[in-house]
Amino acid sequence: MVVHHLRLGQIHRTNHVLLAAGGKGLNVARAAYALGQNLRVCAPLGGPTGQLVAHLAAQEGFEDWWYWYENGDTRTCILLIDPEGGDATVINEHGPALPMDDWQSFTASVVAASENCGLVTISGSLPPGLPPSALADLVRQLVADGHRVLVDSSGPALSAVLESGPYGVKVNDSELAAALGKPIGSLDGAVAALTQVRAKGIELGVVTLGAQGALAMNGHETVLAAPPSIRVISTVGSGDSLMAGLATGLLRGWSLREALHLGVACGAADALSIGGGLLHQPDLDAMRSATIVKLYP
Repeated sequence: MVVHHLRLGQIHRTNHVLLAAGGKGLNVARAAYALGQNLRVCAPLGGPTGQLVAHLAAQEGFEDWWYWYENGDTRTCILLIDPEGGDATVINEHGPALPMDDWQSFTASVVAASENCGLVTISGSLPPGLPPSALADLVRQLVADGHRVLVDSSGPALSAVLESGPYGVKVNDSELAAALGKPIGSLDGAVAALTQVRAKGIELGVVTLGAQGALAMNGHETVLAAPPSIRVISTVGSGDSLMAGLATGLLRGWSLREALHLGVACGAADALSIGGGLLHQPDLDAMRSATIVKLYP
Protein backbone atom coordinates (compact mmCIF):
# COMPACT_ATOMS: atom_id res chain seq x y z
CA MET A 1 0.00 0.00 0.00
CA VAL A 2 1.08 3.59 -0.65
CA VAL A 3 1.36 5.78 2.45
CA HIS A 4 2.48 9.36 2.04
CA HIS A 5 4.82 10.73 4.73
CA LEU A 6 5.01 7.39 6.55
CA ARG A 7 5.86 7.80 10.24
CA LEU A 8 6.03 5.30 13.09
CA GLY A 9 3.46 5.75 15.84
CA GLN A 10 1.02 7.66 13.62
CA ILE A 11 -2.37 6.84 12.06
CA HIS A 12 -2.23 6.79 8.26
CA ARG A 13 -4.90 6.42 5.58
CA THR A 14 -4.45 5.28 2.02
CA ASN A 15 -6.56 4.91 -1.10
CA HIS A 16 -3.87 3.00 -3.01
CA VAL A 17 -3.82 -0.68 -2.07
CA LEU A 18 -2.65 -3.56 -4.27
CA LEU A 19 -3.56 -7.13 -3.28
CA ALA A 20 -1.67 -9.82 -5.19
CA ALA A 21 -0.47 -13.40 -4.96
CA GLY A 22 3.12 -12.95 -3.88
CA GLY A 23 6.35 -14.73 -3.16
CA LYS A 24 9.40 -14.95 -5.37
CA GLY A 25 8.15 -17.80 -7.53
CA LEU A 26 4.83 -16.10 -8.22
CA ASN A 27 6.63 -12.85 -9.02
CA VAL A 28 8.74 -14.74 -11.56
CA ALA A 29 5.58 -16.29 -13.01
CA ARG A 30 3.83 -12.92 -13.26
CA ALA A 31 6.70 -11.30 -15.14
CA ALA A 32 7.26 -14.30 -17.44
CA TYR A 33 3.53 -14.44 -18.20
CA ALA A 34 3.62 -10.75 -19.14
CA LEU A 35 6.40 -11.62 -21.60
CA GLY A 36 4.12 -14.19 -23.25
CA GLN A 37 5.74 -17.27 -21.72
CA ASN A 38 3.66 -20.38 -21.05
CA LEU A 39 4.31 -21.70 -17.55
CA ARG A 40 3.18 -23.72 -14.57
CA VAL A 41 3.52 -22.38 -11.05
CA CYS A 42 4.07 -24.71 -8.08
CA ALA A 43 3.98 -23.83 -4.39
CA PRO A 44 2.92 -25.29 -1.05
CA LEU A 45 -0.18 -23.49 0.24
CA GLY A 46 -2.29 -23.75 3.39
CA GLY A 47 -5.20 -22.21 5.24
CA PRO A 48 -7.38 -19.22 4.32
CA THR A 49 -4.44 -17.15 3.10
CA GLY A 50 -3.41 -20.03 0.87
CA GLN A 51 -6.93 -20.12 -0.58
CA LEU A 52 -6.66 -16.39 -1.27
CA VAL A 53 -3.30 -16.83 -3.01
CA ALA A 54 -4.76 -19.57 -5.20
CA HIS A 55 -7.78 -17.40 -6.05
CA LEU A 56 -5.65 -14.38 -6.96
CA ALA A 57 -3.27 -16.48 -9.05
CA ALA A 58 -6.21 -18.03 -10.93
CA GLN A 59 -7.49 -14.54 -11.75
CA GLU A 60 -4.14 -13.81 -13.41
CA GLY A 61 -4.46 -16.89 -15.61
CA PHE A 62 -1.56 -18.95 -14.29
CA GLU A 63 -1.62 -22.72 -14.75
CA ASP A 64 -1.19 -23.80 -11.13
CA TRP A 65 0.03 -26.97 -9.46
CA TRP A 66 -0.49 -26.33 -5.75
CA TYR A 67 0.38 -28.66 -2.91
CA TRP A 68 -1.99 -28.17 0.04
CA TYR A 69 -0.73 -28.76 3.58
CA GLU A 70 -3.05 -29.03 6.58
CA ASN A 71 -1.18 -27.41 9.47
CA GLY A 72 -0.62 -23.67 9.17
CA ASP A 73 -1.49 -20.76 6.91
CA THR A 74 0.44 -19.41 3.95
CA ARG A 75 2.38 -16.39 5.17
CA THR A 76 1.63 -12.79 4.26
CA CYS A 77 3.86 -9.89 3.31
CA ILE A 78 3.06 -6.19 3.71
CA LEU A 79 4.76 -3.52 1.59
CA LEU A 80 4.55 0.10 2.68
CA ILE A 81 5.62 2.59 0.03
CA ASP A 82 6.14 6.27 0.79
CA PRO A 83 6.55 8.15 -2.51
CA GLU A 84 8.58 10.78 -0.68
CA GLY A 85 10.71 8.29 1.22
CA GLY A 86 12.47 6.07 -1.32
CA ASP A 87 12.21 2.30 -1.51
CA ALA A 88 9.52 0.12 0.08
CA THR A 89 9.34 -0.88 3.74
CA VAL A 90 8.74 -4.64 3.83
CA ILE A 91 7.20 -6.66 6.66
CA ASN A 92 7.52 -10.41 6.02
CA GLU A 93 5.65 -12.88 8.20
CA HIS A 94 7.49 -16.08 9.07
CA GLY A 95 5.90 -18.98 7.25
CA PRO A 96 4.74 -22.16 8.98
CA ALA A 97 7.11 -25.07 9.48
CA LEU A 98 6.66 -27.78 6.87
CA PRO A 99 7.18 -31.38 8.02
CA MET A 100 9.49 -33.51 5.89
CA ASP A 101 6.56 -35.71 4.79
CA ASP A 102 4.82 -32.65 3.35
CA TRP A 103 8.02 -31.45 1.70
CA GLN A 104 8.56 -34.82 0.05
CA SER A 105 4.99 -34.80 -1.24
CA PHE A 106 5.48 -31.27 -2.53
CA THR A 107 8.71 -32.19 -4.32
CA ALA A 108 6.92 -35.12 -5.95
CA SER A 109 4.28 -32.72 -7.25
CA VAL A 110 7.00 -30.39 -8.60
CA VAL A 111 8.64 -33.28 -10.44
CA ALA A 112 5.27 -34.25 -11.93
CA ALA A 113 4.47 -30.65 -12.92
CA SER A 114 7.84 -30.28 -14.63
CA GLU A 115 7.10 -32.92 -17.25
CA ASN A 116 7.57 -31.50 -20.77
CA CYS A 117 8.90 -28.20 -19.40
CA GLY A 118 11.97 -26.71 -21.07
CA LEU A 119 13.29 -25.01 -17.93
CA VAL A 120 12.50 -25.18 -14.22
CA THR A 121 13.10 -22.09 -12.07
CA ILE A 122 13.25 -22.40 -8.28
CA SER A 123 12.99 -19.18 -6.28
CA GLY A 124 12.95 -18.39 -2.58
CA SER A 125 13.84 -19.83 0.78
CA LEU A 126 12.98 -23.16 2.36
CA PRO A 127 10.09 -23.37 4.83
CA PRO A 128 11.23 -23.39 8.48
CA GLY A 129 12.26 -26.73 9.90
CA LEU A 130 13.74 -28.24 6.75
CA PRO A 131 17.46 -28.99 6.37
CA PRO A 132 19.43 -27.03 3.71
CA SER A 133 19.87 -30.29 1.79
CA ALA A 134 16.12 -30.42 1.06
CA LEU A 135 16.36 -27.93 -1.80
CA ALA A 136 19.49 -29.56 -3.19
CA ASP A 137 17.73 -32.93 -3.19
CA LEU A 138 14.88 -31.45 -5.25
CA VAL A 139 17.39 -30.04 -7.73
CA ARG A 140 19.07 -33.44 -8.05
CA GLN A 141 15.73 -35.13 -8.73
CA LEU A 142 14.90 -32.66 -11.48
CA VAL A 143 18.38 -32.88 -13.01
CA ALA A 144 18.19 -36.68 -12.97
CA ASP A 145 14.96 -36.39 -14.97
CA GLY A 146 16.79 -34.35 -17.59
CA HIS A 147 15.60 -30.86 -16.65
CA ARG A 148 17.55 -27.63 -16.82
CA VAL A 149 17.14 -26.04 -13.37
CA LEU A 150 17.82 -22.37 -12.63
CA VAL A 151 17.88 -21.51 -8.91
CA ASP A 152 17.56 -18.26 -6.95
CA SER A 153 18.00 -18.91 -3.23
CA SER A 154 20.23 -17.86 -0.35
CA GLY A 155 21.90 -18.96 2.87
CA PRO A 156 22.76 -22.58 3.67
CA ALA A 157 20.22 -23.80 1.09
CA LEU A 158 22.15 -21.97 -1.65
CA SER A 159 25.43 -23.45 -0.44
CA ALA A 160 23.89 -26.92 -0.72
CA VAL A 161 22.41 -26.17 -4.16
CA LEU A 162 25.84 -25.17 -5.49
CA GLU A 163 26.90 -28.79 -4.94
CA SER A 164 23.77 -30.33 -6.51
CA GLY A 165 24.45 -29.78 -10.22
CA PRO A 166 21.81 -27.28 -11.37
CA TYR A 167 22.00 -25.81 -14.87
CA GLY A 168 22.38 -22.34 -13.37
CA VAL A 169 22.09 -20.04 -10.38
CA LYS A 170 20.93 -16.41 -10.25
CA VAL A 171 21.74 -14.67 -6.96
CA ASN A 172 22.74 -11.26 -5.69
CA ASP A 173 26.28 -10.36 -4.75
CA SER A 174 25.81 -10.57 -0.98
CA GLU A 175 24.08 -13.97 -1.22
CA LEU A 176 26.85 -15.36 -3.42
CA ALA A 177 29.57 -13.92 -1.19
CA ALA A 178 28.01 -15.60 1.85
CA ALA A 179 27.68 -18.94 0.04
CA LEU A 180 31.30 -18.90 -1.12
CA GLY A 181 32.69 -17.46 2.11
CA LYS A 182 34.50 -14.55 0.48
CA PRO A 183 33.62 -10.94 -0.33
CA ILE A 184 32.95 -9.86 -3.92
CA GLY A 185 33.30 -6.08 -3.78
CA SER A 186 33.97 -5.40 -7.48
CA LEU A 187 33.27 -6.63 -10.99
CA ASP A 188 36.54 -8.53 -10.98
CA GLY A 189 35.48 -10.08 -7.67
CA ALA A 190 32.18 -11.09 -9.26
CA VAL A 191 34.04 -12.71 -12.17
CA ALA A 192 36.17 -14.68 -9.71
CA ALA A 193 33.07 -15.78 -7.79
CA LEU A 194 31.27 -16.93 -10.94
CA THR A 195 34.40 -18.77 -12.05
CA GLN A 196 34.29 -20.62 -8.73
CA VAL A 197 30.60 -21.41 -9.26
CA ARG A 198 31.23 -22.80 -12.74
CA ALA A 199 34.09 -24.93 -11.42
CA LYS A 200 31.40 -26.87 -9.52
CA GLY A 201 29.96 -28.04 -12.84
CA ILE A 202 27.27 -25.35 -13.10
CA GLU A 203 26.81 -24.15 -16.69
CA LEU A 204 25.43 -20.66 -15.99
CA GLY A 205 26.19 -18.26 -13.16
CA VAL A 206 24.46 -14.89 -12.82
CA VAL A 207 25.15 -12.39 -10.05
CA THR A 208 23.06 -9.25 -9.67
CA LEU A 209 24.81 -6.07 -8.61
CA GLY A 210 22.04 -3.62 -7.73
CA ALA A 211 22.14 -0.43 -9.79
CA GLN A 212 25.16 -1.79 -11.69
CA GLY A 213 22.99 -4.46 -13.28
CA ALA A 214 24.09 -8.08 -13.56
CA LEU A 215 27.08 -10.15 -14.62
CA ALA A 216 26.58 -13.55 -16.27
CA MET A 217 29.06 -16.27 -17.19
CA ASN A 218 28.74 -19.49 -19.14
CA GLY A 219 31.26 -21.65 -20.95
CA HIS A 220 31.55 -19.22 -23.85
CA GLU A 221 31.45 -15.66 -22.55
CA THR A 222 31.08 -13.28 -19.63
CA VAL A 223 28.46 -10.59 -20.12
CA LEU A 224 27.67 -7.41 -18.18
CA ALA A 225 24.26 -5.75 -18.54
CA ALA A 226 23.74 -2.33 -16.93
CA PRO A 227 20.37 -0.56 -16.69
CA PRO A 228 19.98 3.22 -16.95
CA SER A 229 19.73 5.39 -13.86
CA ILE A 230 16.08 5.43 -12.76
CA ARG A 231 13.86 6.86 -10.05
CA VAL A 232 13.09 3.74 -8.02
CA ILE A 233 9.54 3.27 -6.74
CA SER A 234 10.09 -0.21 -5.26
CA THR A 235 12.81 -2.79 -5.82
CA VAL A 236 10.65 -5.58 -4.34
CA GLY A 237 10.37 -8.19 -7.08
CA SER A 238 13.02 -6.67 -9.35
CA GLY A 239 15.30 -9.67 -9.00
CA ASP A 240 12.36 -11.97 -9.73
CA SER A 241 11.54 -10.03 -12.90
CA LEU A 242 15.20 -10.30 -13.92
CA MET A 243 14.95 -14.06 -13.39
CA ALA A 244 11.80 -14.16 -15.54
CA GLY A 245 13.37 -12.24 -18.40
CA LEU A 246 16.56 -14.30 -18.28
CA ALA A 247 14.67 -17.61 -18.21
CA THR A 248 12.33 -16.52 -21.00
CA GLY A 249 15.26 -15.57 -23.21
CA LEU A 250 17.02 -18.86 -22.54
CA LEU A 251 13.85 -20.82 -23.33
CA ARG A 252 13.59 -19.00 -26.65
CA GLY A 253 17.10 -20.06 -27.57
CA TRP A 254 18.60 -16.59 -27.31
CA SER A 255 22.27 -15.96 -26.67
CA LEU A 256 23.39 -15.21 -23.12
CA ARG A 257 23.85 -11.57 -24.10
CA GLU A 258 20.27 -11.31 -25.38
CA ALA A 259 18.74 -13.18 -22.43
CA LEU A 260 20.62 -11.11 -19.84
CA HIS A 261 19.65 -7.92 -21.69
CA LEU A 262 15.97 -8.82 -21.37
CA GLY A 263 16.40 -9.88 -17.75
CA VAL A 264 18.08 -6.67 -16.61
CA ALA A 265 15.55 -4.56 -18.52
CA CYS A 266 12.72 -6.46 -16.79
CA GLY A 267 14.31 -5.91 -13.38
CA ALA A 268 14.63 -2.17 -14.00
CA ALA A 269 11.08 -1.89 -15.37
CA ASP A 270 9.74 -3.67 -12.28
CA ALA A 271 11.39 -1.09 -10.02
CA LEU A 272 9.44 1.71 -11.72
CA SER A 273 6.09 0.58 -10.28
CA ILE A 274 4.45 -1.03 -7.26
CA GLY A 275 4.03 -4.81 -7.21
CA GLY A 276 6.47 -7.70 -7.60
CA GLY A 277 6.74 -8.99 -11.15
CA LEU A 278 4.50 -6.30 -12.63
CA LEU A 279 5.83 -5.17 -16.00
CA HIS A 280 4.23 -2.27 -17.85
CA GLN A 281 5.04 -2.42 -21.55
CA PRO A 282 6.08 1.26 -21.97
CA ASP A 283 8.48 0.91 -19.02
CA LEU A 284 9.88 -2.34 -20.38
CA ASP A 285 10.36 -0.88 -23.86
CA ALA A 286 12.21 2.10 -22.40
CA MET A 287 14.46 -0.07 -20.24
CA ARG A 288 15.28 -2.41 -23.12
CA SER A 289 16.33 0.56 -25.23
CA ALA A 290 18.46 2.09 -22.47
CA THR A 291 20.10 -1.04 -20.99
CA ILE A 292 23.73 -1.43 -22.08
CA VAL A 293 25.11 -4.94 -22.66
CA LYS A 294 28.75 -5.77 -23.30
CA LEU A 295 31.30 -8.51 -22.94
CA TYR A 296 33.40 -8.28 -19.78
CA PRO A 297 36.14 -7.35 -19.40
